[in-house]
Amino acid sequence: MAEKRIAQYRQIENDLLEQINLGYYKKGDLIPTELELSATYHVSRVTVRKATDNLVAKGILQRVAGVGTFVSRSAVTQNPPPIQGFTDLMKEQGLEPTTKVDVFTLQKSPANIASILGIEKEDPIYYIHRQRYGNGELLQLETTYMSARLYPDISIQILESSKYQYFEKVKGIKIAYSHHAVTPIHPSKEVAELFGIAQNTPIIKAANVTHLENGQIMDYTELILNSPKYQLTYIKR
Repeated sequence: MAEKRIAQYRQIENDLLEQINLGYYKKGDLIPTELELSATYHVSRVTVRKATDNLVAKGILQRVAGVGTFVSRSAVTQNPPPIQGFTDLMKEQGLEPTTKVDVFTLQKSPANIASILGIEKEDPIYYIHRQRYGNGELLQLETTYMSARLYPDISIQILESSKYQYFEKVKGIKIAYSHHAVTPIHPSKEVAELFGIAQNTPIIKAANVTHLENGQIMDYTELILNSPKYQLTYIKR
């Protein structure tokens, strides 16, 4: 029997909602056309329309005939909780944290990432992919974008440890909070194989923007959690 996958329209709806909540698209912005979304997701325009219909019904999107579909508001969110890094969390739970840096490259920032990071389009950014382990078991996959102009001293050595500890203990810049947008997903075939789970296993994707006390954005990171073994937790104050 084929493994159940998340409905295509629901995936598009979740992705759009996540992008709106994180500032990819702000109030008043046009989202991509149905034709563009169809090409991006390799689905029919009927599927795309079903996804956007749901967001229109919730009042998050608004269609204007002859113009396009606009963001009318973001979804309701709670105040962001204080942040706790992966390394500290593992140690707190008695696990030995290790990190493998798969990708660490320099590239030009696309407009949406630049908007989130508070920098100019095509400014240099780091594109980083890391695998995070606890006691040798893969618990989390991370994709991170950081300004190379603001933080030119980031290195693989730092990324193999803890970014948060580096900023707070080495650079002396305090982290204020991290704004999370959490989405339940089913893993891709590649992710399922890495985590050792079935593709119909529900897992968590969390996108977060980390804010520093000096007003700068530290990074934008997308996390995929091996949810059967590693849960997303918050400490609210």
